[in-house]
Amino acid sequence: MTKPIRFTLTQQHIDLVSNMYVDYNDHTETGAPYIDPKRPYGNSDVPGDIADILDIPVIEDDGYMDPKQEAELLTLHRETETALQIILECRTFEPGVFERPNPYQLGWRRIT
Repeated sequence: MTKPIRFTLTQQHIDLVSNMYVDYNDHTETGAPYIDPKRPYGNSDVPGDIADILDIPVIEDDGYMDPKQEAELLTLHRETETALQIILECRTFEPGVFERPNPYQLGWRRIT
C-alpha cells in the first residue's frame, strides 16, 4: 500500500507562485499558458528573485550568494511545483497542510 503524500503550503510558497511570470506558448497545436522556466519570476537570477520576493536579506560570500542560502531558496523554488498543484486543485491561497492518496494521482485535500 502506498503512503499518502503530505505537503505544508506556506505563505512563502504562495508568494512565489503569485509572482511567477506566466506567458503563452503558441508554438504548439493549440497553445497553452506556461511559466517561463528560465525566468520564472521575471529575471534569470532565480535565487536573487526569490530573496527579493520574500524580502530575505542576501548573505554574501565573496560577492556571491552564500551557497547554503542559495540551496534553501532553490528548495523553496522546487517546492512551487507542488504548491501550484495544491493552489489550482484546491482553489485556495491559504497556508496549511495538504495530503493526497499517493504520488501517482491527484486528490489534494486540506488536513489542517
